[in-house]
Amino acid sequence: MRRYLLGILVLLKYCICGDVVNFDGVIKDCVVGNSKLFVLTEHRLHQMRHDLHEEKRKDITNATHHNRVNILVPFDTNGTLITCGTLEDGYCEVLDINDITNSIYYESNILAGLRQDETSVAFIAGRYLLVGKMDEDAKPQDSLFSVVSLWSTSESQPGGIFSRIAEASEDFIQSTVRDVEFVDGFQRVSPSESYLFLNTKKDYEKKVLVLWMNSSKGKKSDIIKSLQAATIRCCSDKVRPVLVASTVIPSVNGVIWAGAFSAQNQQDPENSALALYDISNVQGQVKGFCANGEKPCGSERGSELQPLSVVFKYSSISAVAAVRNGSWIVLFIGTSDGQLIKLVLDEKFTPGCPTVLYKSDDERAVLPRMHFDPVDFKHIYIVLKKQITLHLSLSLESTGNPAFSCTFTKESVKLCDGSGSPAVFPNCSCSFSDQMLYTRSLKVSATVTIEDQKITEMLTLRNCSSITENSSYTQCVQCVSSGCHWSSSSQRCEWTREPQLHIQDACKYLLFEMPEILSLEPSKASFHGRNNVLLRGRNLESVTKIRIRGDLECIPKESPVLDRSSDTLRFHIPPSATKGTVKVCVVTPDDRCHGNSTITYSSQPSCTGIQPTVSWSSGGRKIQVQGSNMELVESVTVLPSNKVLKTQFNTSSGDVWFHSHSYDGSGQFRLLLNVQNSAVDCLGYFSYKPDPEFTEFTTLQVANDLQVNIQKKADVLNLSMNEVTVTGLQGDQQYQCVLEKIESYSVICKIKGESGAVTAVDSLTITVGNYVLGMSGTKYLFCLSPQNITGRVYGGAMET
Repeated sequence: MRRYLLGILVLLKYCICGDVVNFDGVIKDCVVGNSKLFVLTEHRLHQMRHDLHEEKRKDITNATHHNRVNILVPFDTNGTLITCGTLEDGYCEVLDINDITNSIYYESNILAGLRQDETSVAFIAGRYLLVGKMDEDAKPQDSLFSVVSLWSTSESQPGGIFSRIAEASEDFIQSTVRDVEFVDGFQRVSPSESYLFLNTKKDYEKKVLVLWMNSSKGKKSDIIKSLQAATIRCCSDKVRPVLVASTVIPSVNGVIWAGAFSAQNQQDPENSALALYDISNVQGQVKGFCANGEKPCGSERGSELQPLSVVFKYSSISAVAAVRNGSWIVLFIGTSDGQLIKLVLDEKFTPGCPTVLYKSDDERAVLPRMHFDPVDFKHIYIVLKKQITLHLSLSLESTGNPAFSCTFTKESVKLCDGSGSPAVFPNCSCSFSDQMLYTRSLKVSATVTIEDQKITEMLTLRNCSSITENSSYTQCVQCVSSGCHWSSSSQRCEWTREPQLHIQDACKYLLFEMPEILSLEPSKASFHGRNNVLLRGRNLESVTKIRIRGDLECIPKESPVLDRSSDTLRFHIPPSATKGTVKVCVVTPDDRCHGNSTITYSSQPSCTGIQPTVSWSSGGRKIQVQGSNMELVESVTVLPSNKVLKTQFNTSSGDVWFHSHSYDGSGQFRLLLNVQNSAVDCLGYFSYKPDPEFTEFTTLQVANDLQVNIQKKADVLNLSMNEVTVTGLQGDQQYQCVLEKIESYSVICKIKGESGAVTAVDSLTITVGNYVLGMSGTKYLFCLSPQNITGRVYGGAMET
């Protein structure tokens, strides 16, 4: 199995791919030191520079033993890299952080990490290695379990290196809760404080806890006894009791922490939420967690932590990292469907528009831990499931007062006479003579410039008195949206110096029945979009367009109506830069949005194979295309013939299928899956072979049934029972011959004699897809088709 470390350079909103480094195994972990990046695969530990250049590698397995490394911690101030694993009943090793092939110390028969493939957290706390993990040595009858330990990192510490022994005995945090999952942890340098975040479950109740310790104390026992704890709650709209990822936000005053919480319902578009908390003053206790020896072990004391702000909701947040740029906070959010999203918060934790920096073509999850380069915090390392790692370089400059201007032109001539107020972000205006509007409407190009970004739209200005539409409602909407005044008494559009600004208020009494949405078919699309979606509803005559708004896009998309009736309309789902669930409503001419439905954007289809891989030349064989997200495929293109064939989706298998076209030749053909206006390559080929050849048939009476034995030539078509249909003809009577067996040289079927014995048939018709063959009992064969009938000679029979 091969996995890749992929470098991607991101400057503002531009993305440039860098060099690709091949690894010989699945990436298990990735940690960053002050000057090095360490990547752990199944078989090796790689030492790399921050620019992804590999310097050293160290094998961690041998021919007879598999070593599952489960602790990988850089100790920069000590110049070492600490690794622990399962080899030799557990071991820990100290490596030179600048040369991992240089082993400074090795000790076996010590299990600091986990035996099983569970989660653990390890980091340097003061002078010690702090490890949070489940107690795998606990017995069924035990009521207390060790969950957090401190291990010495040098020989000079009490008990020697890699010892849990304090001055006189072991010191650790214990718990009465057996079901514990450690998610994250970190040490704050100044002051020296340690934080651990974990999920717990007891009596079916799930909780998220934070544990705090003062790691500036010199003795292990003093650090353990400083334990404070609190429960973390998220959120007010729904309970999300499981923490999936977290990050600390750099701050001068206090400690701001961001946690990604899940309700564990992937079908919910707001299943997960990213919330911010002030954890600078964790005080109190939680039931069931205490320092070793305390009785009773922890009583509930202190308040629960509630969010300062919930800044982002999504179906599947899986990772988060944060950096501060002045008063701005920049969050990087990974998702289980393979996206990396940037979200900027202001000093009040108000989020701006999310930006998708990267999205995978398939459902490739971003793993929970993302690491910044600790030197300048402008690089971030992200590990993806199926273990591609992205290295991003980030430019975070921003300005509080962007350069802003507006221009209004008609055929490149500026319209404004200068009497309007100057442009001040975000507003601008233009005044000009109304003489241009007396005889016709005026098309104006409006351009807004913000820094180096330009947005241009075409506006149509109309003469108020010339607005006369078919219905009063449409006329009112056109009137008010053009800046004119609608007179409800005269039912006319008039000039006014004070135009009505709210169409809803002026025209709402003229629209008696509001549009409704009942269903969307289909309601799932890839990020390429989807053509010809059917919307069913009521009162759809006045709908002008479809509006699509997603949580990841501040500016909604709009799609025109293609055709409509009172209860149905069709439209195209536009492409999306993101995955996830979006809200859909229908828009009337007054710009009001009605109804509430959803569309789910997912990854594009992925083709894994074609079955069967051959077709007979006349075509009509059912070809199945296997893969994921296949319900999004609209058709297939066969190359090199460029035939476009419609597909059908098989709900039970999740595959699509099509009928092969006719082709009188040989060679290999490949497929393109058509998804909206994009095409996805399909893995594998299929080819054409000659039509099957049936040479003669004989019959055999079996009780009341007539067995028909059809001779055929051997081929590579591998015909299945449901692909061949045989019909017998005796005089004017037609009989269905039920297939029983298909072999290399024969086809065997029976004509059932339910209402009396069938003794003979004069001829057979054999149908295989588009190929239809007639066969008489005197060995005359003739091909049948809707267009013509042609004869062929077999075994010396005369041509017909």
